[in-house]
Amino acid sequence: MKIVVKVIFFSISIFAIIGTIVASQTSLFFSIILDYGENGKDNASIFMRMVAAENHYYSKYIEEEDFGLLSNVIKVATNINIKDVRSLIYDEIPGLYAMTSEIIVAGEGTDFTNLPIESSPPIEELLKDREVNEESLGSIDEETPKPPVDRPDKNTVFIYHSHNRESFIPHLKDSTNSNTAQHKEVNITMVGERFGNKLLEYGIGTYVDKTDIATILNERGWKYGRSYEASRDVVKEAIAQNKDYIYLLDIHRDSAPRKTTTTTINGKTYARLYFVVGASHPNYKENEKFANELHQSLEEKYPGISRGVVKKDKSKGNGVYNQDLSSHSLIIEIGGVDNTLDELYNTADVLAEVFAEYFWENSEAVEVSGDGEK
Repeated sequence: MKIVVKVIFFSISIFAIIGTIVASQTSLFFSIILDYGENGKDNASIFMRMVAAENHYYSKYIEEEDFGLLSNVIKVATNINIKDVRSLIYDEIPGLYAMTSEIIVAGEGTDFTNLPIESSPPIEELLKDREVNEESLGSIDEETPKPPVDRPDKNTVFIYHSHNRESFIPHLKDSTNSNTAQHKEVNITMVGERFGNKLLEYGIGTYVDKTDIATILNERGWKYGRSYEASRDVVKEAIAQNKDYIYLLDIHRDSAPRKTTTTTINGKTYARLYFVVGASHPNYKENEKFANELHQSLEEKYPGISRGVVKKDKSKGNGVYNQDLSSHSLIIEIGGVDNTLDELYNTADVLAEVFAEYFWENSEAVEVSGDGEK
């Protein structure tokens, strides 16, 4: 009798295990089709390809991607993307997927382990008076280009800094990390100004805004995470006063270490840069295209200087970054906390050169498309 009970119990256990496996795999398959999250967007693309294989009318809705049959089969069956090692551990570490960003274009050495790092210092750290290492500045002030006397008739580029006090460890005496590397004067706005003055030399009307966002946060009792809300007011006011603004560029520095943010090209040291596209608004595809073109141009002329293009939605941060205000709006991370102003200025000059080429090649088309809602 005991043997019979054991056999029955064993049989029930086997059927239960098989049933669980079948149910989970069935659920996985349909979740792939019906999931509307960031992961679901990719999987919906696979489903659309299946439909298009039977009805070619739907082929026009498929974005061109380098997906082979094998990778698609593996993705549907296991939820693993063989082109993205992160997918091997998404299901093992809860919340990991939401903490990562999507790499649109990877520059040299770029992968998910060295994506842009956004520090979040407490307001009190942000507002501290820190001593500048004057010796580290050298002759930087004398070398800084001044805006030309004859300015263009109108300004079409608006440069601003949502994290305006982001500074650099080599130029501060009492800073050892990205949270403490904050200064009210020696900071990322100097790089934005260098970039803007270079654009003016190329005949491109540019205004560099140096609003102290940190002070606004303090006055409103807001935390650092609301920096983009504060800068949004600045950008919207600028647009209201000047309808010619098309390019809205938010200049930052990364918190990644020097080995990630630095490169040498023809014996000259540059701070590497990264383009960040906010995906939680209707205009992001145009901004993404803009970023891709700048990245490709940089890679052609200065290989390795661009770390690539990354996309972030609201699950990975602000998600909009004021980029809904124009179809040519980006965050540009220039260098990192360990870079020097010399290296950052070298990159600002190169970026201005490439941007100017894009501007003059596309100015007429961009202005036409910029009529009405930018």
